[in-house]
Amino acid sequence: MVVFGWNDKKMSKKPIYFLVYLLAWPFAALADAVTYRADRLEGAMVNNKPCKQLEGNVAFTFHAHGMVLTADKAYKYDDEERIEAQGNVKIVDKEGSVIKSPLLIYDLAQKQAIFENGVSCSSKKGTFHTAKLIYDVAKKQGQFLQGGKLVEHQMVLTSKRGLYDGASHEVTFLDQVVLVDSNYTLHCDQLEYHTESETAYFQGATKIIHQDGVLTTPKGGHYLLPKKQLAFDQGTLTTQDIILTADRLTILDGQDCAATGHVLLRAQKHDAVIVGEKARYVAKEKKGEITGHPLLTKVVNDQIIYLRADTFIVLEKTIPDQPPEQEIHALHHVRLYQEELQGVADGAVYNSGKNTIHLHNKPIIWCSSYQITGEEVYLAIEEGEEVKLFVDKNLFMVSEDSMGHYNQVKGHKMVASFKEGAIEKMSIIGNSESLYFALGDKNELIGMNHIKCDHMEMTMSANTLVQMICKPKPSGLFYPAEKLEDTQMKLDGFVWHGEKWPTKENILEEVSKEAITKSG
Repeated sequence: MVVFGWNDKKMSKKPIYFLVYLLAWPFAALADAVTYRADRLEGAMVNNKPCKQLEGNVAFTFHAHGMVLTADKAYKYDDEERIEAQGNVKIVDKEGSVIKSPLLIYDLAQKQAIFENGVSCSSKKGTFHTAKLIYDVAKKQGQFLQGGKLVEHQMVLTSKRGLYDGASHEVTFLDQVVLVDSNYTLHCDQLEYHTESETAYFQGATKIIHQDGVLTTPKGGHYLLPKKQLAFDQGTLTTQDIILTADRLTILDGQDCAATGHVLLRAQKHDAVIVGEKARYVAKEKKGEITGHPLLTKVVNDQIIYLRADTFIVLEKTIPDQPPEQEIHALHHVRLYQEELQGVADGAVYNSGKNTIHLHNKPIIWCSSYQITGEEVYLAIEEGEEVKLFVDKNLFMVSEDSMGHYNQVKGHKMVASFKEGAIEKMSIIGNSESLYFALGDKNELIGMNHIKCDHMEMTMSANTLVQMICKPKPSGLFYPAEKLEDTQMKLDGFVWHGEKWPTKENILEEVSKEAITKSG
């Protein structure tokens, strides 16, 4: 039914309001109820095709879909199931989603709408822009081939082409995808974005840039924008200071980090590596933690130092007017192994700035055949990779000779220097005391020297004592073998810890071959 307003002999030139229910051909075949209205309606010919020309506040209502199409002007072709709309074109669905463009061609039979010349699709969460959108009205799905951009809060997503799915509130971006927000710039070739959950699922090789470094993955992952939570498989985090890889990486708010499975952390400057099964980093505390049979390795003088513990804690230390330092704390059941140096303790600290390893809580060190104990023991790796060993307070050094006798040295503290991995010189300072067993040509016991002085200087060659200088002049006694008593053969504080002496095999137990290869 069409209602027109007429004057005496001709149609009024004033705007006419009309309403038509189209239930016959061509819309009857679609079983869709469609109504339309406009300020003006008149017959016209466009490209030699008869049509109805609608102008002014044009509106089509598609009742089956709960959709309304509005425009400044439209053509409804008489012999084709097609509508062309121009000027401020807008489609609003029953959920409130809006698609706008300057131009629309709508195929009623195929339920396909082609939006051109700058398209925007808006929902409660954000707006999608593209030059051209081919849209299936029934499925609420469309494809864009001339570039697309989604803007949501502080996030912008772009790509060369992709798919828009209004039904599932999802946009698939393909080819040169870039996501930018306040924390990250993400590059990949395929990404699915869910506008309701505000989650981006990226696939394939992905590179993510943030203020402190770069994240990469060959397998993709997802980014939950409300929580600023980023998670991906086979990930690598590279910063100026470290490289972190794991089977699974999760980053929260661009700062806090969790890693699981085959974790590897490499300190770039000092080439120290930690492997384990789990790791986490809390930015506010500037603290990282590695667990799951962790192992630290560092190459010194072409030899690998292995350090094991139950847990490693990595701390960032800021000192005024000095470069920042990292400390790696090894907690509980600490074991150290290097070809010429081994040790155990219940705690250790590696300082990247000073390049030192401190052993504490009942530390024990073995250098060649020497067992060394003290309240605090630490190694300093100096320029040129020269290594020095320091023992503070209650030094006690023991070596077992070929006949099972224990040569002993004790004092307040000690400094030892190394050459090619073996001790070259030792200085024992304060209340020095030694027991040394003299053997004959046939390894028979001749006797024992007991010496006391304030300062001892010992020179070694091939792990054997070749010279000992005592300062000032020592006091001492020689006990012939036949007069030696058991009580005289051990200094106060003597304990032999041979059963705790670590080997490379028990240092590397419970560590996978792959992790050992990567750490070395």
